Amino acid sequence: MDTTSFERRIAIGARWITILAVLGTSLGSFLMIFIGLQETYLAFRVQIEAAPGPLPPSHASAVHLIGALSRFVMAIVLLYFAFGIYLLFLRPDQPAEGLGVPRWLYVEGIGQLKQTLAEAILVVLFVLFLRIAVETFLAQGLDFDLKEMVTLLILPMAIFLLAAALKLAELDPKSKQR
Repeated sequence: MDTTSFERRIAIGARWITILAVLGTSLGSFLMIFIGLQETYLAFRVQIEAAPGPLPPSHASAVHLIGALSRFVMAIVLLYFAFGIYLLFLRPDQPAEGLGVPRWLYVEGIGQLKQTLAEAILVVLFVLFLRIAVETFLAQGLDFDLKEMVTLLILPMAIFLLAAALKLAELDPKSKQR
């Protein structure tokens, strides 16, 4: 028996285990969409009921909608990852057009997938910071002491450092040609 052929069959067969990653991230995406819809519903509910709370209804609705936005962005990131893993590992020989996948969603290599995911995670972090900043400013106004200001600035500084590291790493060198 030829061991090379046997090893090749094992390696090719093992790629099908990635179907679990595709299913898991797809389910996670659907969950994030559901949670985003719940946040949107809460925004409407808070606005319609106008119940007294720590924030005026319009501000509380805005915070809920920003939360929904972050959930929807996360859902898109998870879907992109699921498509990328599917195309890279389960259908590497099939062209994007043959699968009905739009060209912008087609992943040509693992570097491109990592680069896009890292960029999308930065967007999720930006939205998270937006929500924290809006909640803080709406609840407290501009009355900050130095400790509160530094605490509020930690997340944008971390986002900046992550963005700089991503730029230095250049996970997908072809991104300059697109």
